[in-house]
Amino acid sequence: MLKLLIKSIKDIFDKKILFTSLIPIIISAIFWGLVFFMFHANVNNLFVWLFSHIPFVSDGGWVKDLIETIGGIFLYYQLLIITSVMIVGLVADRVVDIINEKYYHLEKKGFGKTGESIVISLKQNLIFIILFIILLPTMFIPLVNIFVNIALWMILIKKPTFYDSISIIATKEEYNKLYTNNKFQIRLITFLGASLFLIPILGIFVYIIQLLMFAHFNMKRLQDMRGTR
Repeated sequence: MLKLLIKSIKDIFDKKILFTSLIPIIISAIFWGLVFFMFHANVNNLFVWLFSHIPFVSDGGWVKDLIETIGGIFLYYQLLIITSVMIVGLVADRVVDIINEKYYHLEKKGFGKTGESIVISLKQNLIFIILFIILLPTMFIPLVNIFVNIALWMILIKKPTFYDSISIIATKEEYNKLYTNNKFQIRLITFLGASLFLIPILGIFVYIIQLLMFAHFNMKRLQDMRGTR
């Protein structure tokens, strides 16, 4: 799996993939940058309210200011990721095509549709947002917040990236076999991908890296299933 991760990270620097990957990230960064600029007072008030319910945090001083700053960056980062995941689904087919043409040359027999990809992404985003709100207090508990974030990000990216990585190439039957026969590997790949969210700069490319990992993983197995090379 480590080799798969390294190969996928290297693929990010393919000019076509890098350009395609940057589109949703730039759009998301500009959008939320404008939102935070226009509504920064509301964002600050939100954190003031949150801090008033956290034990051992004083009403003033540098500790509160520090947590408020970190909280703002954290919220921006989360929103950037959520929005990027939703937008990347629109360009995922292009990334998958590049990988297929470069390495595998599989015949496209896919059943996948952009509309279905968006629906899957929206469902996972809704689940993510609800759980994030419920588990928000845990974000202030050291170490616990790391595991909670990874678990939430796994929920956010697993189903959309798996679907986008192979649905335009595999038939519905092939897709179901790949998902059913590789559940442990799918969870492991998702865990590796979600863990990269902890690395700020690399984290914004996680959806694409996860997509590439699943694309390589699924296409290699699809080659074996079809008996092609």
